Amino acid sequence: MKGLKDAIDSFKEDLIQSVQDCIRIKSVSSDRDGTQRALEYYLALAHSMGFSAHNVENLGGVIEYGEGEKTYGMIVHLDTVPEGSGWKVPPFGGLIQEGKIYGRGAIDDKGPALSALYALKALKDSGSGISSECKVQIIIGIDEEGIWHTTPKLLKKIKEPDFSFVPDSEFPVVIAEKGLVWLEIKKTLSQESSGHSGITIETMQGGGQSLNIVPDYCEATLRLNDDQKTQTKEELKLFQEQTGYDISLEKNASVCKLISKGKSAHAFICNEGRNAISQLIMFLSLLELEGGQKEFIQAYAQSMAMEYYGESLGLSLEDQLTGKLTVNPGYILIDEKNIILKVDIRFPAKERLDIIKPKIERAFSVFQGNLTIIDSLESLSFPEDDPNIRTLIRVYQDFTGDTEAKPLGMGGTTFSKAFKRAVAFGPTFPGMPKVEHQPDEYMEIEHLIKCTEIYALALQSLVRNE
Repeated sequence: MKGLKDAIDSFKEDLIQSVQDCIRIKSVSSDRDGTQRALEYYLALAHSMGFSAHNVENLGGVIEYGEGEKTYGMIVHLDTVPEGSGWKVPPFGGLIQEGKIYGRGAIDDKGPALSALYALKALKDSGSGISSECKVQIIIGIDEEGIWHTTPKLLKKIKEPDFSFVPDSEFPVVIAEKGLVWLEIKKTLSQESSGHSGITIETMQGGGQSLNIVPDYCEATLRLNDDQKTQTKEELKLFQEQTGYDISLEKNASVCKLISKGKSAHAFICNEGRNAISQLIMFLSLLELEGGQKEFIQAYAQSMAMEYYGESLGLSLEDQLTGKLTVNPGYILIDEKNIILKVDIRFPAKERLDIIKPKIERAFSVFQGNLTIIDSLESLSFPEDDPNIRTLIRVYQDFTGDTEAKPLGMGGTTFSKAFKRAVAFGPTFPGMPKVEHQPDEYMEIEHLIKCTEIYALALQSLVRNE
């Protein structure tokens, strides 16, 4: 380890600067120009280190070290979720304060991606060498945070490594991941309610930055008369006293605007957030709304409410390694003609996609709308006794002294699912706060260096097993 550590110490400041520079490239997953700029930056940096680095038809990139047939990989992504709201520092500033590098993507996944690259540099610079039978690759994706359009095309252009780890989750090593279903419900409303005396939602919108984020903002504009305004104000005051939810009321002429503020979190730990859409709908369900809008709001309040685990939908599923199925309503749009709802669902690793899809479709039929599965991913389960898994566990135990460490399961989705033989390995150590997808996302500099050390040690151990 000493040779690797000495190499890392020699370029520590360069590593920190590279993370700052990469964060300053706004590369939100849906922004093709931004993700391409981040990709080109990363490949140019690798090339300057003396590695073979290739842009694969703008679908992603591959960096290589060594000439052998047996290939080990590190799989990273350079796209991010949108910055969202609530930041106290510039989201794309790469600012350093109190030993932390701040910015969208700092921990997910630009910091770890640079840590992986500099770990490979440490392996090269330290003189540790690499077996003539081995090659190490870094594979770079640019659509991990959204629907995977480019990555499947990238995989058709390259040969997958024999084994890879993905620095995009937690230590010691993740061998099981929940499956994913993103669904959309569309409903066209009849106009038969026009002229009735009920309250009408003129517009309601919340979420939408990414379905894998618990939305922290939702607003609705209501059309109502003076008596209804007074009643709504009184109902809201009582509702706030009972629930503590952050919903405010703005009155203007014949309309009122309701603003719901929640707490963002990653969808796979949606229980750690507070869904602004759901809490606003729970209040709207108390009002005398018009026809089709009322039916939808009531169905939502009865079947999802503020639940995280699909209990009222009849989707209570769980396994020991990955936990409970989760449901995160990530986007809503309502006007007088249409309703659109999009939902992120994570199902336990023991379940299979072809079995769970019909269950989900039956559960959401309560909304009586047109349901479309807009994305889905099979769950992941990797054998615990695989020799490479044992190597990663041993590296982690030796590095941390935690001799009781065992493989984990989780609710998140990583690029491990896109590859035939890949698992997530870090970057978060046990007990660390989960700041990915949050305002003021950061990576501690000390943590960044530790990750670089453990990734370099893991690479060295993997290639020496040959």
